[in-house]
Amino acid sequence: MITIGDILSFEKTFNIVIPSSLKRLYLKYNGGEVEFSDASTYDFASIKYGELTLGGLVQNLIIDENVIPGNFLPFAVTGVGHMITIQMDSVVNNKIYLFRYDELEPILLANSLEELLGVDSIDEL
Repeated sequence: MITIGDILSFEKTFNIVIPSSLKRLYLKYNGGEVEFSDASTYDFASIKYGELTLGGLVQNLIIDENVIPGNFLPFAVTGVGHMITIQMDSVVNNKIYLFRYDELEPILLANSLEELLGVDSIDEL
């Protein structure tokens, strides 16, 4: 389990504000396998603990390699290594996109994390 303090520490370190729905999901499940509404199971990065961390994804994909724009937060990985991200900016917030290595543009998967997970609220999980 993680605490809100762990999330706040991540946000301070990377100067990122995690959308509230994703924060609630992290507080319930700090990473691991998550089944999405399309019945696919993806590896969900953890805030801390384990090999696949949110900080590692941000460092590698946004800061070091610059392959994902800074207004997208990668939080899960598909079985073939594509990134599931949540968009974070003032105009469009919380839409979920897939970044594929063989595509130039991100693909919209869902209008919200809840829609992607097939629930009305993260609290239902």
